[in-house]
Amino acid sequence: MKRESRLLGWIGWAGLDAIGRLLLMSGSTIIFSRILLPHEFGVSALVLTIVTFAAVFVGAPFEEALTQRRSLRMAHLRAALGASWLVGAMILTISYFLGGMLAGYYGEPEFRFLLPIAMISIFFGGHSDILTALARRLRRFNDVAYATLMGHVIGIALALALAFLGYGLWALIAQRLLVVIARAVLLQWRLKYLVLPSLSFRHLGDVGRFAGVSFLARMTDNLSYLAFNNLVQGLYGMTILGHVNMAMRLIEPIRGAIQATGHNLAFSFFARASGYKARLLALIGSVVSQTAFMTVPVFIGLAAVAPVLVPIVVGSGWDDSIQILICLSLASAVAVPSGLIYTALSADGRPEFNLLSLVVSLVAIISTLLAFSWLGPVSVGLSRIAGDVVRTAMAIVLPMEVVSWPWRARVAILLPAWWMSGVMGAIVVALGLAITDFHLIWQLVMLVGAGIVAYAGLLLLFAKPTVMAIVSQFRKKSLS
Repeated sequence: MKRESRLLGWIGWAGLDAIGRLLLMSGSTIIFSRILLPHEFGVSALVLTIVTFAAVFVGAPFEEALTQRRSLRMAHLRAALGASWLVGAMILTISYFLGGMLAGYYGEPEFRFLLPIAMISIFFGGHSDILTALARRLRRFNDVAYATLMGHVIGIALALALAFLGYGLWALIAQRLLVVIARAVLLQWRLKYLVLPSLSFRHLGDVGRFAGVSFLARMTDNLSYLAFNNLVQGLYGMTILGHVNMAMRLIEPIRGAIQATGHNLAFSFFARASGYKARLLALIGSVVSQTAFMTVPVFIGLAAVAPVLVPIVVGSGWDDSIQILICLSLASAVAVPSGLIYTALSADGRPEFNLLSLVVSLVAIISTLLAFSWLGPVSVGLSRIAGDVVRTAMAIVLPMEVVSWPWRARVAILLPAWWMSGVMGAIVVALGLAITDFHLIWQLVMLVGAGIVAYAGLLLLFAKPTVMAIVSQFRKKSLS
């Protein structure tokens, strides 16, 4: 009961973090969309995608490796931080010259200074990744959630202040930089462990193999966004890329928070069950199934209400963002719960499966975007669906002798959430077509309400044992 109580407490904090970030990002998006043009969102998307890709070289190689390692010393953390800062210094230097080159290539003079200023965030991001690994080992998920949420509060508030002062494009760039800095400082303060950099090849070697594969996986994932954004810009121009960026701003706070929270929590429990096949298999099945029931309807619902939500949030003139948001939401509904299968494999010391799926997903994204470019901007969304469907299919069909888990069993735990959410989405779409005469706000209220009622009814009819299991856990939490 104590462990369940702690787990529900972590989930509560994670939920607060996710909801808080969603509200903050939605609020800032509402303001930015009324100050800036789609073109400026496109410029910021290219800059921040490059920064995100570069950040992989600084912190990503170490977070998973430090979390997964059975025996960890402070020397490992210091060596990881020293290596990340050394790499960060080299990347920052390169970014100064790269900014000038890209300013000429894209015909956007702002690139010359936007890129190196934004790149400063990688130092704080690397430090934050290493501290997050320590927090995950200590199971201090509440501290991670607190630092992430408050980091967004501080960073977004300061970025909006810049926007109101007339620095619109710089405010978009500063938002990421300020959020990352605030999160790193707050997490360091909450953990009370002072990690200072040092250079030790021996301690780096202790986490070498896992760090290498984890790094390649994160690099491939971010390379997908880098290639994707540049292809979109090349095919359709900076304005359409701005529409893509707007759709991403609406869905990423939800998808990112759910993925990060689910991965961090599940990784800790999966790692402890590693080596006990029956226990690990039962845990994976339970976690993936319950995650699917809770997350898939969120994304299907978002796709169903997108035609109403986008005009409310960002105003008129963003029609292309609607169809892209629908595709991104459907892709997330497929990929998010199945992603925990890769988390289980990584926790068991087999991160190469995740890397393989990301490489194949990248190929699918690029191939689909090029093959269907004649369809126009909708091909952007279709390419993301293709990438996530391929990754999910691999999670289902890849042989998993490590836990003796046949593919049919994997389908069985995912399919109920998919079909019930699909029915709920169809009901919401049908209702949306019937209530177009109402004000947009009232349409959204009615659609969300109908979706909640429909999905709750389907759960009680076809998944009552799962519902009762979740409810019983919350009852234990309230009584403890």
